Parts: sequence; C-alpha cells; structure tokens
Amino acid sequence: MHALVRKLRNLATVQDEELQAFVAMFSVKRSIRRGADIITMGNSSTFSTVLLQGLACRYKIIGNGRRQILTFQYPGDFCDGHSYILPTRDTAVNALTECSVGVILHKDIERITAKFPSLGLALWRDTMIEASIFREWNVGQRPALERIAHMLCEQIVRLEAIGVAGSSIPLTQVDLADAAGLSTVHMNRTIQDLRELGVLLKNSRAITVSHWERLVEIAKFDGRYLNMWQVPSDELATVSTRGEGICLPM
Repeated sequence: MHALVRKLRNLATVQDEELQAFVAMFSVKRSIRRGADIITMGNSSTFSTVLLQGLACRYKIIGNGRRQILTFQYPGDFCDGHSYILPTRDTAVNALTECSVGVILHKDIERITAKFPSLGLALWRDTMIEASIFREWNVGQRPALERIAHMLCEQIVRLEAIGVAGSSIPLTQVDLADAAGLSTVHMNRTIQDLRELGVLLKNSRAITVSHWERLVEIAKFDGRYLNMWQVPSDELATVSTRGEGICLPM
C-alpha cells in the first residue's frame, strides 16, 4: 500500500490516522497474470480496485478491432475509482505485467470520506487528474515525435510522484503505439528519430531516456495538467530523473 499512501499524501493534507483507517478497509488482494483484464467493460460493481504492484492500462477496443490505450496505470492508481459514482464501466483495464490489486467496497468509501473529508478531497483530486490525462492525450494535432516525447515525459513525472523514478517499466513499442494512435511501424520510426536526436540511448533493446532536458524541449512538456500536490507547478517541467535514466523495455 506504500504507493497508494504516498499518492494520497501528495493529493491532499491527509493525517496518518486517516490513511491507516482507509488502508484497513482494503481486502482480497489478488494476483492478475500478464495479459488478463483486471476490469472488464460493461459490468457494474459494488467495489473499486486499486493497483498495488505492476503496470496496467485502461483501454477500449475501437471499430477496427484495434486496442486504444487511454492511460497507463501504476501502483497506487485506482483502476476504476469512478465506478463509485458511475456504476457502469465503459472501459477495461488490462495487466501489462504481473499485477496485484486490492479492493474496497463503495459503502466503505462513503463511510470513510464522510468521516474524513480531506481523504474524500484526495480521492476526488485523483479522479480529476485522470480526467486531465485523458484530455491531454486527446490532442491529435501534435506531430508524432512531440506526442511520443510528451508521453515519455508524463510517465517519468508520474513515476517520480510515487518514488520509483529511474525504474525499468515494461512499456513495449506496441503499448506506446496503441496509446499514441500510431502504427507499430510509425512508432518504431519515431523511436529511432528520438535516438538520432540524442534523447534516447542508441544500441539498446530498451527505450532509455538519456537527455531529459532535451526530451522536455521536444515534447513542449508542461506538467501542470498532472496537478501534483506539494510539487510546485514550475518544477514539473524540469523534474530530474536523478541521472539514472528511464528504461522502457521494448
């Protein structure tokens, strides 16, 4: 639960006793194999699910049968936080790696947020940030190079927020292509262009960011849409990777 606790602390001023009470309400932690759906479309539920370990993505299957990834999800992210308000799920969540999750009943969310309003504010902000990510990704006029650079910047900042910057995350070129709305051929070409520009390491099977400032410049990245609580807005565009680089296995 470390990532969830850290995230909630970043979203609002939440006291330790509030966090302890909230965490205690989670149950049925279970493992999800890679490639399986954590959340399926269409069904309603009486509980919400949070990702504890691994990497997942929210997605839809569009008219041509292709997967459209709407956002990537990391430990501490709710897979279906909005289901507390909107019971019918209109998207699915898929495990991109082996994942573990926990669940909390909607009636428990109602009870705990009534008792601790600051916790309710944190959960509300979390939902609004996910909506901001949806809006930011829905900018189809960005050239492919800028779009992919922007997507990589976003992942780095989000990893910083949960304290795992510099970690290797298993995003494949197929995952990135499905998120950016590009063909895999176009995605591969774009990755090669970023390598030639010196922002990604060459001669590596992984996608490794080697020049953060240049990546931010290409992306025209302004991280204020992520609304990271306790992180000054003007620092989001220059957040450091601590020199470790970000590796995204292909």
